[in-house]
Amino acid sequence: MKMGQKTSSMARKVSQSVSSMFGSTNESGEGPNSLSVAITPFVYTKRGSRFYDEDGDLAHEFYEEKDINGQTVMEQHWRNLRPEGDIRLNIPRLHVDFPVVICEAPYSS
Repeated sequence: MKMGQKTSSMARKVSQSVSSMFGSTNESGEGPNSLSVAITPFVYTKRGSRFYDEDGDLAHEFYEEKDINGQTVMEQHWRNLRPEGDIRLNIPRLHVDFPVVICEAPYSS
């Protein structure tokens, strides 16, 4: 057996297992509203960590300036805040549960 054939067969086994896992569709076929959803190893959106206030400003934290006993104090503001929601990623990322380790290892003979 040649070295290239062994590497090819190993690569084929890995690619087949990954493609069968992520390239398949979920077709239950039960009921009139059955959906066909393709599973992919990529993530296209993420949950935003910022909030909108009542003025429409977007930030991670909001502070109010308050006058307490003649001193000006900044106090964190948590009232009337709406979460940002889902954000579309410019570049898709691999899902954290992707089952294959991707790395470049040095070749030694």
